[in-house]
Amino acid sequence: EKVHSCDQERQSALEEARQNPREGIVIPECAPGGLYKPVQCHQSTGYCWCVLVDTGRPLPGTSTRYETPVCESDARSKSTEIDDPFKDRELPGCPEGKKVEFITSLLDALTTDMVQAINSAAPTGGGRFSEPDPSHTLEERVVHWYFSQLDNNSSNDINKRELKPFKRYVKKKAKPKKCARRFTDYCDLNKDKSISLQELKGCLGVSKEGGECLSFLLHENKSLTWSYSKLR
Repeated sequence: EKVHSCDQERQSALEEARQNPREGIVIPECAPGGLYKPVQCHQSTGYCWCVLVDTGRPLPGTSTRYETPVCESDARSKSTEIDDPFKDRELPGCPEGKKVEFITSLLDALTTDMVQAINSAAPTGGGRFSEPDPSHTLEERVVHWYFSQLDNNSSNDINKRELKPFKRYVKKKAKPKKCARRFTDYCDLNKDKSISLQELKGCLGVSKEGGECLSFLLHENKSLTWSYSKLR
Protein backbone atom coordinates (compact mmCIF):
# COMPACT_ATOMS: atom_id res chain seq x y z
CA GLU A 1 0.00 0.00 0.00
CA LYS A 2 1.26 3.44 -0.89
CA VAL A 3 2.64 5.36 2.08
CA HIS A 4 1.49 8.96 2.32
CA SER A 5 4.26 11.26 3.50
CA CYS A 6 3.52 14.76 4.72
CA ASP A 7 7.23 15.55 4.58
CA GLN A 8 7.40 14.79 0.86
CA GLU A 9 4.32 16.90 0.13
CA ARG A 10 5.66 19.75 2.26
CA GLN A 11 8.97 19.79 0.37
CA SER A 12 7.11 19.77 -2.94
CA ALA A 13 4.81 22.60 -1.80
CA LEU A 14 7.73 24.70 -0.53
CA GLU A 15 9.50 24.31 -3.85
CA GLU A 16 6.35 25.25 -5.76
CA ALA A 17 5.84 28.28 -3.49
CA ARG A 18 9.37 29.45 -4.23
CA GLN A 19 8.77 29.17 -7.95
CA ASN A 20 5.28 30.72 -7.83
CA PRO A 21 5.23 33.11 -4.85
CA ARG A 22 1.94 34.72 -5.89
CA GLU A 23 -0.05 31.50 -6.12
CA GLY A 24 -0.80 31.22 -2.38
CA ILE A 25 0.31 27.59 -2.16
CA VAL A 26 -0.90 25.61 0.87
CA ILE A 27 2.13 24.37 2.83
CA PRO A 28 1.18 21.31 4.93
CA GLU A 29 2.24 21.17 8.58
CA CYS A 30 3.79 17.82 9.46
CA ALA A 31 4.00 15.67 12.56
CA PRO A 32 6.67 13.03 13.27
CA GLY A 33 6.63 9.87 11.19
CA GLY A 34 5.46 11.46 7.96
CA LEU A 35 2.00 12.21 9.38
CA TYR A 36 0.03 15.42 9.01
CA LYS A 37 -0.87 17.69 11.91
CA PRO A 38 -4.64 17.48 12.55
CA VAL A 39 -5.11 21.21 11.83
CA GLN A 40 -3.92 22.65 8.52
CA CYS A 41 -4.11 26.31 7.51
CA HIS A 42 -3.79 28.49 4.43
CA GLN A 43 -1.86 31.47 5.71
CA SER A 44 -2.71 33.86 2.88
CA THR A 45 -6.49 33.47 3.31
CA GLY A 46 -6.76 32.77 7.05
CA TYR A 47 -8.68 29.52 6.56
CA CYS A 48 -7.95 26.43 8.68
CA TRP A 49 -9.48 22.95 8.56
CA CYS A 50 -9.19 19.46 10.03
CA VAL A 51 -7.52 16.61 8.16
CA LEU A 52 -6.93 12.88 8.42
CA VAL A 53 -3.45 12.67 9.91
CA ASP A 54 -2.35 9.72 7.77
CA THR A 55 -3.43 11.06 4.36
CA GLY A 56 -3.84 14.81 4.85
CA ARG A 57 -7.32 14.63 3.36
CA PRO A 58 -9.47 17.58 4.51
CA LEU A 59 -12.60 16.75 6.50
CA PRO A 60 -15.62 18.53 4.94
CA GLY A 61 -17.47 20.96 7.16
CA THR A 62 -14.51 21.72 9.45
CA SER A 63 -13.06 24.85 7.85
CA THR A 64 -12.98 28.08 9.85
CA ARG A 65 -11.51 31.50 9.17
CA TYR A 66 -9.28 33.45 11.55
CA GLU A 67 -9.75 30.83 14.26
CA THR A 68 -8.49 27.32 14.92
CA PRO A 69 -11.04 24.53 14.42
CA VAL A 70 -11.42 21.81 17.04
CA CYS A 71 -10.08 18.63 15.42
CA GLU A 72 -9.56 15.03 16.46
CA SER A 73 -5.86 14.56 17.17
CA ASP A 74 -5.66 11.14 15.51
CA ALA A 75 -8.37 10.98 12.83
CA ARG A 76 -7.31 8.45 10.21
CA SER A 77 -8.70 6.96 7.04
CA LYS A 78 -10.27 3.57 7.58
CA SER A 79 -9.01 0.70 5.48
CA THR A 80 -11.55 -1.05 3.31
CA GLU A 81 -11.52 -4.41 1.61
CA ILE A 82 -13.14 -2.94 -1.48
CA ASP A 83 -10.62 -1.68 -4.00
CA ASP A 84 -11.14 1.90 -5.11
CA PRO A 85 -10.65 2.00 -8.89
CA PHE A 86 -10.12 5.77 -8.73
CA LYS A 87 -7.42 5.70 -6.04
CA ASP A 88 -4.46 5.40 -8.40
CA ARG A 89 -6.30 6.47 -11.55
CA GLU A 90 -4.48 9.22 -13.38
CA LEU A 91 -6.33 12.48 -14.04
CA PRO A 92 -4.95 13.57 -17.44
CA GLY A 93 -3.45 17.05 -17.50
CA CYS A 94 -3.54 17.44 -13.73
CA PRO A 95 -0.17 18.36 -12.16
CA GLU A 96 1.33 15.65 -9.98
CA GLY A 97 -0.02 15.66 -6.44
CA LYS A 98 -2.84 18.09 -7.28
CA LYS A 99 -5.71 15.64 -7.85
CA VAL A 100 -6.85 15.59 -4.21
CA GLU A 101 -6.65 19.39 -3.97
CA PHE A 102 -8.73 19.72 -7.15
CA ILE A 103 -11.41 17.26 -6.03
CA THR A 104 -11.60 18.86 -2.57
CA SER A 105 -12.14 22.32 -4.10
CA LEU A 106 -14.86 20.90 -6.35
CA LEU A 107 -16.66 19.26 -3.41
CA ASP A 108 -16.43 22.49 -1.42
CA ALA A 109 -18.01 24.42 -4.30
CA LEU A 110 -20.79 21.85 -4.68
CA THR A 111 -21.49 21.93 -0.93
CA THR A 112 -21.77 25.72 -0.96
CA ASP A 113 -24.11 25.64 -3.94
CA MET A 114 -26.32 23.00 -2.32
CA VAL A 115 -26.66 25.10 0.84
CA GLN A 116 -27.56 28.18 -1.20
CA ALA A 117 -30.04 26.25 -3.35
CA ILE A 118 -31.82 24.79 -0.33
CA ASN A 119 -31.88 28.11 1.50
CA SER A 120 -33.28 29.96 -1.50
CA ALA A 121 -35.90 27.26 -2.12
CA ALA A 122 -37.04 26.91 1.50
CA PRO A 123 -39.33 30.00 1.74
CA THR A 124 -41.31 29.01 -1.37
CA GLY A 125 -41.08 25.26 -1.06
CA GLY A 126 -44.64 24.76 0.09
CA GLY A 127 -43.59 24.17 3.68
CA ARG A 128 -42.26 20.66 3.10
CA PHE A 129 -38.67 19.65 2.56
CA SER A 130 -37.69 16.08 1.75
CA GLU A 131 -35.70 14.59 4.59
CA PRO A 132 -32.28 13.32 3.43
CA ASP A 133 -31.17 9.76 4.08
CA PRO A 134 -29.67 9.85 7.61
CA SER A 135 -27.18 7.12 6.68
CA HIS A 136 -25.52 9.34 4.07
CA THR A 137 -22.47 11.43 4.81
CA LEU A 138 -22.40 15.12 3.97
CA GLU A 139 -20.35 14.41 0.86
CA GLU A 140 -22.78 11.72 -0.30
CA ARG A 141 -25.73 14.06 0.08
CA VAL A 142 -23.96 16.73 -1.93
CA VAL A 143 -23.22 14.28 -4.76
CA HIS A 144 -26.78 12.86 -4.73
CA TRP A 145 -28.16 16.41 -4.87
CA TYR A 146 -25.94 17.48 -7.76
CA PHE A 147 -26.53 14.25 -9.69
CA SER A 148 -30.28 14.87 -9.50
CA GLN A 149 -29.72 18.39 -10.86
CA LEU A 150 -27.87 17.01 -13.88
CA ASP A 151 -30.00 13.92 -14.56
CA ASN A 152 -32.84 15.78 -16.28
CA ASN A 153 -34.46 12.70 -17.78
CA SER A 154 -34.17 10.59 -14.59
CA SER A 155 -32.27 7.87 -16.44
CA ASN A 156 -29.84 7.33 -13.54
CA ASP A 157 -27.03 8.30 -15.90
CA ILE A 158 -25.68 11.69 -16.90
CA ASN A 159 -25.59 11.50 -20.68
CA LYS A 160 -23.44 13.44 -23.12
CA ARG A 161 -25.87 16.36 -23.32
CA GLU A 162 -26.36 16.49 -19.55
CA LEU A 163 -22.59 16.46 -19.04
CA LYS A 164 -22.15 19.86 -20.72
CA PRO A 165 -23.20 21.96 -17.70
CA PHE A 166 -21.07 19.72 -15.47
CA LYS A 167 -18.02 20.40 -17.64
CA ARG A 168 -18.67 24.15 -17.48
CA TYR A 169 -19.16 23.99 -13.72
CA VAL A 170 -15.93 22.09 -13.12
CA LYS A 171 -13.91 24.52 -15.25
CA LYS A 172 -15.41 27.51 -13.45
CA LYS A 173 -15.40 26.33 -9.84
CA ALA A 174 -12.49 23.94 -9.23
CA LYS A 175 -8.76 24.57 -9.02
CA PRO A 176 -6.14 23.96 -10.36
CA LYS A 177 -7.76 24.67 -13.73
CA LYS A 178 -5.47 22.23 -15.53
CA CYS A 179 -7.19 19.36 -13.74
CA ALA A 180 -10.64 20.33 -15.07
CA ARG A 181 -10.13 19.70 -18.78
CA ARG A 182 -10.37 15.89 -18.71
CA PHE A 183 -12.24 15.40 -15.44
CA THR A 184 -15.41 14.00 -17.04
CA ASP A 185 -13.29 11.43 -18.90
CA TYR A 186 -11.68 10.56 -15.57
CA CYS A 187 -15.12 9.98 -14.02
CA ASP A 188 -16.33 7.82 -16.93
CA LEU A 189 -14.75 4.62 -15.64
CA ASN A 190 -16.39 2.26 -18.14
CA LYS A 191 -15.97 4.69 -21.07
CA ASP A 192 -19.64 4.60 -22.11
CA LYS A 193 -19.82 8.40 -22.62
CA SER A 194 -22.11 8.80 -19.61
CA ILE A 195 -21.58 8.99 -15.85
CA SER A 196 -23.53 6.96 -13.32
CA LEU A 197 -24.15 7.99 -9.72
CA GLN A 198 -21.56 5.47 -8.54
CA GLU A 199 -19.00 6.80 -11.02
CA LEU A 200 -19.63 10.37 -9.87
CA LYS A 201 -19.28 9.36 -6.22
CA GLY A 202 -16.14 7.41 -7.04
CA CYS A 203 -14.35 10.12 -8.99
CA LEU A 204 -15.18 12.65 -6.26
CA GLY A 205 -13.72 10.31 -3.64
CA VAL A 206 -16.97 10.12 -1.71
CA SER A 207 -17.51 7.32 0.80
CA LYS A 208 -18.89 6.90 4.28
CA GLU A 209 -15.45 6.47 5.78
CA GLY A 210 -14.63 9.35 8.08
CA GLY A 211 -17.56 11.36 6.80
CA GLU A 212 -19.98 13.56 8.59
CA CYS A 213 -23.71 13.31 8.92
CA LEU A 214 -25.70 16.35 7.85
CA SER A 215 -29.01 17.25 9.42
CA PHE A 216 -31.49 19.71 7.95
CA LEU A 217 -33.55 21.65 10.44
CA LEU A 218 -36.37 23.69 8.94
CA HIS A 219 -37.65 26.15 11.52
CA GLU A 220 -40.97 27.96 11.75
CA ASN A 221 -39.45 31.04 10.18
CA LYS A 222 -38.47 28.78 7.26
CA SER A 223 -34.79 29.57 7.59
CA LEU A 224 -32.58 26.57 7.05
CA THR A 225 -29.78 25.73 9.44
CA TRP A 226 -27.23 22.99 9.30
CA SER A 227 -25.92 20.76 12.05
CA TYR A 228 -23.14 18.25 11.75
CA SER A 229 -22.65 15.11 13.79
CA LYS A 230 -19.91 12.54 13.45
CA LEU A 231 -20.94 9.18 12.09
CA ARG A 232 -20.11 6.42 14.55
